[in-house]
Amino acid sequence: MAERAREQAELLLDALATMGRGLDLETTLNEISATAARLVGARYAALGVLGPDGRIARFLTVGLTPDQVRDIGPYPTGHGILGELIRHPAPLRLHDLTQHPASVGFPPNHPPMRVFLGAPLRVHGAAFGNLYLTEKEGGGDFTEDDQRLLEALAAGASVAIENADLYDEARLRERAAQANDEISRQVLTGSTPGDVLNLVAKHARRVAGADLAVISVPEPESRRLVVQAASGPDTDRLVGTMLPPDGTFASVVIGSGRPMFSAAAAADERAQLSFDLRHELGPFAVLPLGEQGSTRGVLAVGRYLGGAPFSAVVVEALEGFAAQAAVALELAEHRVDVERLAVLRDRDRIARDLHDLAIQRLYATGLSLHTLSRGLGGEGAERVERAVDEIDETIAMIRTTIHRLQPGGPGDRRVGLRSRVITEVDTAAGPLGFAPRLRFDGPVDSSVPPDVGDHVVAVVREGLSNVARHAHARTVSVRLTVTDTVALVVTDDGAGVPEGVAFSGLRNLARRATELGGSLSIGPGPANGTRLEWRVPLDGA
Repeated sequence: MAERAREQAELLLDALATMGRGLDLETTLNEISATAARLVGARYAALGVLGPDGRIARFLTVGLTPDQVRDIGPYPTGHGILGELIRHPAPLRLHDLTQHPASVGFPPNHPPMRVFLGAPLRVHGAAFGNLYLTEKEGGGDFTEDDQRLLEALAAGASVAIENADLYDEARLRERAAQANDEISRQVLTGSTPGDVLNLVAKHARRVAGADLAVISVPEPESRRLVVQAASGPDTDRLVGTMLPPDGTFASVVIGSGRPMFSAAAAADERAQLSFDLRHELGPFAVLPLGEQGSTRGVLAVGRYLGGAPFSAVVVEALEGFAAQAAVALELAEHRVDVERLAVLRDRDRIARDLHDLAIQRLYATGLSLHTLSRGLGGEGAERVERAVDEIDETIAMIRTTIHRLQPGGPGDRRVGLRSRVITEVDTAAGPLGFAPRLRFDGPVDSSVPPDVGDHVVAVVREGLSNVARHAHARTVSVRLTVTDTVALVVTDDGAGVPEGVAFSGLRNLARRATELGGSLSIGPGPANGTRLEWRVPLDGA
């Protein structure tokens, strides 16, 4: 017994010394769990870290294999005996935890556990988490000496966690400051909003230790949010995606100007992003770009399911990045306004010059020719009068040009193709029962001629109508890509197109493509659904 006590004391001292030198929080937490198990001879050990809501946000285990962890399923959140230490933060030692009034049993595939020893961890004077140990090696109960050793370890571990936490916080603030400096330089040197937003998304993800960062801004005409920048694995494909207009974190934040957070985004429908991810999201934060009443977009940052919630210092850093992005967008708006004002001034000057100089000189020339024709006769007079008529026509053309140069002319009121497609997609949400996913790629408004745009809108309308009437789909995606061709792809996960059935609407779509030198193809989509691709060249339009 004396030898065992001496070994335990040495192990405790070594562990405290090791933990005291450690500055990485993740390593420190794992070291605490493993040391606790060795110290009291427990077969299983766990460290439950509490989240802001007072429930278990992270659960680090010792003694369970990866296969066992997978078979057991989601980690506990604080019910039963584990919650007893949360509700009553004091050491707890039990002969049979299943007989305790707070016990709620074990999930399927969980190994049997009876004897139990637990102790709370406090950091900065507040509850941080709890140590849980079960199943004494060699059998028997945990002793009072085991409890005192665990309490001593918990006290030393609390100091080690506090040191590691402070070090992590200092490093995070340093990285955030460096990132903000780089972003500020990009903003002040006049980089494009796209470049600045990409930089903000990259730094926001890295500093927050997140798996995904997405920046979305309102589409100018429809005000629906479109992804402008994204950072994370396989996120390049997300840029250009339109977010649902209502019922999401992003839509709420853009309207209220206040941030929103979720500890488990996968279970919250408002966290939908309108695109598929390889992993489900857990902790999720959506912050406004700008002040309430002048929000210019949203920054959404997420960790995969099972990740730790965002700490207060991480949220503070994200707020700084969101402010930087808002400044970049505001400066871009000012630059656009300045450029637009310069264009309007040039147009006004040109209009005045045309009216005061060109028209007056043409008018004077016409009068002179008309006076000259009076002294002429026959064919010469007729030719002069025809020249006078042509001058009058030229004056009328210049007046029309002057009218178009004035602000608010017909050229300023044309509705873009993006906005028209968005309107069709929003309209289709009623018959479908859900909002289709929408993505744009390329210069949709500037490169597609009006007549081709009319065809595109008709194809979107007919394609979504066919899905609503025949597909019985649960999801639909629309993607419009403009390069040297216009490619419209409508994909659903419905029942597919029955063999031998030829819908008149599909014949119309094929005819529209043929008229423009393009093609229509229909084939299987995801989950036995349908994929419709309508493609026409721009050079033949």
